[in-house]
Amino acid sequence: MKFDNNPFTLSDKTIAIPNDTILERTVLGLMLTSAEALEVGMQHLEASYFPNIDNNNRAIFYAMKLLHEENVKVDIVTVSGKLRELRLFSAVGGLEYLSLIAEEAITYSAIKDYCLGLRDLDLLRKALKVMDQGVEKHRQGQVGDVNDYLSDLLRDITKVAEERRIMDFESLGDIAKGLKAHLEKMRKSSGNKLTGNSTGFYDIDRYTHGFQEDNYIIIAARPAVGKTAFGLSLAYNMAKINNKTVGFFSLEMGNQQLMQRLVSKVSGVLHKNIMTGYLSKEERVKVYETIENLKHIKLYIDETPSININDLLIKARKLKRENDDLCAIFVDYIGLITTTGHVESRQIELSEISAALKGLARELNITIVALSQLSRAVEATKDKMPQMSHLRESGSLEQDADLVFLMYREDYYVKQGTIKEIDAVYQPYYQTLAQAKAEMKDPSKDLDVSPVDIILAKNRSGETGIATLLFFKAISSFDNPGPDLTARFTEYRTKKGPSYKHE
Repeated sequence: MKFDNNPFTLSDKTIAIPNDTILERTVLGLMLTSAEALEVGMQHLEASYFPNIDNNNRAIFYAMKLLHEENVKVDIVTVSGKLRELRLFSAVGGLEYLSLIAEEAITYSAIKDYCLGLRDLDLLRKALKVMDQGVEKHRQGQVGDVNDYLSDLLRDITKVAEERRIMDFESLGDIAKGLKAHLEKMRKSSGNKLTGNSTGFYDIDRYTHGFQEDNYIIIAARPAVGKTAFGLSLAYNMAKINNKTVGFFSLEMGNQQLMQRLVSKVSGVLHKNIMTGYLSKEERVKVYETIENLKHIKLYIDETPSININDLLIKARKLKRENDDLCAIFVDYIGLITTTGHVESRQIELSEISAALKGLARELNITIVALSQLSRAVEATKDKMPQMSHLRESGSLEQDADLVFLMYREDYYVKQGTIKEIDAVYQPYYQTLAQAKAEMKDPSKDLDVSPVDIILAKNRSGETGIATLLFFKAISSFDNPGPDLTARFTEYRTKKGPSYKHE
């Protein structure tokens, strides 16, 4: 690559360009006179850290870098020779300038801090460059679509910000301190207390010890299995039980639709009655009381359809700034998130989105739960049991996630006829439900319950397994089965059900 020795510039000449000539001279002088300082500088410096404001310090660093790559000793003599070879010796100020900066060097003990100081100035210049280019684009009337314009600005400024997050190595001693703190936290939670935030589902909490901070979680299912209802139940439970803030990005449904589902879930009033408004006096009282009670639940919903990933990140950070107790953000669902600019394939685009969500979980120190659709390959299997391989077509979701849950609702396929009743794992339970419904005085009030297997297929920090929950479809709610029913479900799977294949 051709060496660029041009000074850093901005279109707006009224902006003072951030730089520190004395700091640059100090670093270069130390690198000229100390082999140790040279190694630190080569590890931490880039050519862009020298903006060439009223000097040509970048050329001196470039000459040092070439010599270092050639395994040639770096000193005034060799650097002078390399600069002559590059025809830049006079431009930098010749031997007089090199001797001057070498004499100014005193101690290399703080050179790493000096390098980091130059890096911060470089980041500031890059940030100003992005904003300057954005303003210049506006001046020239090249903005076009405002949303694309803002997304491009955010993308470019985020790239600059991400450079600042690069972390240094940590010693085992420093890491050990964090491990001891974690072990102490685990010791104190050895009873019923969880180390993470409770999901409200006993078996899921048992496997995960609660949803942990900075975890990225994928919940995947085929359509009609109930993933939105499950995600909403999780979000509501986490907000209520933990008394913390939860965010919910709904890309598929409007907030009124979600609110209707939530009211139905909490009140127990049939969803279809709430949608149509045909409520008995008793039901109306329940609905209105539920609406009042929900005002105190710290669950926030964003209904932006096909939201751009950059906009999602902005809104999530804003929610965190305004609610320090934010513990989780749900995305329903990841396949509807968009990005800015051209990408080679949707798979690559999903991988970029997944990486951004995983980074957001760590940045905000919260749980990110992304709902996803499984591939149609599930339908081609005999038992319709989802596998991790059915998620692999969706970019890098499987690799990025700390936890992966796959949802399986057997009765959906039984009713379709693609699974025979005699082959159904939970057929004894279906028969019990059918008998109970036949004996109901008012079948219209049937909550239409289905057992749904929540398969924990990947757990980066613990065991995997299956938690069977009850899906009350008529009120869009998931709930825990009682201990006896849980034992029955486990017995049914053991006797007849296919074992989940961990891949």
